[in-house]
Amino acid sequence: MKMKSFLTLGLVGLLLFPTGCIFSPDDNDGPVGGSSAGLPFPGSPDQLMKNFRSIYEDMDIEDYRNMLHPDYLTILKESTRLDFPEVGETLDYTEEIRIHTNMFSGAPGRDAQGNLTNPISAIQFDEPVQLTDWETSPATDPIPNALAALFEVSFNFERAGDKTLQVQGQIKFFITSRDSLHQGVNKQYYQMIGQWDFTEDEPVK
Repeated sequence: MKMKSFLTLGLVGLLLFPTGCIFSPDDNDGPVGGSSAGLPFPGSPDQLMKNFRSIYEDMDIEDYRNMLHPDYLTILKESTRLDFPEVGETLDYTEEIRIHTNMFSGAPGRDAQGNLTNPISAIQFDEPVQLTDWETSPATDPIPNALAALFEVSFNFERAGDKTLQVQGQIKFFITSRDSLHQGVNKQYYQMIGQWDFTEDEPVK
């Protein structure tokens, strides 16, 4: 089996190389479903985005796993594809979860030159600024027939003994919903089904 190099997340041009093959079979690869007792029920697009921010700052892989739809897709920015051509143009659900499992656990990484980088110890995620309304993506979109909106985002990834990496710019988020029974009431349960990355990253002095 050919092993892909992979990004710490769709936003950052860092690579994580955990011990062993990152795409070996795992009983826990599939979506779990349901929301964490520690997060509010994602009954609206706004609440889903708030949960997304909390998950990053808490570095909680189980909540991240639950937040993503099984058909999740990250569309990588051009600079990432050029730096890491072996990765391809997109990341699917399984790749995204493996990436975040290692990032949130503090695994070390490698940069585009293959040099080891210090693990991420904390993440500061400013409140995303919504730039466009949620609208249904056309059938010709890479992630079709989903609610989509463009956001301005800013992350600081702290690395012990190293400079903080700042990632900022725009991401187009794609979400979808399904019927769910919550506390005896029928509600829409929102999940993230995709991201289209337009961010830039640089070290913070």
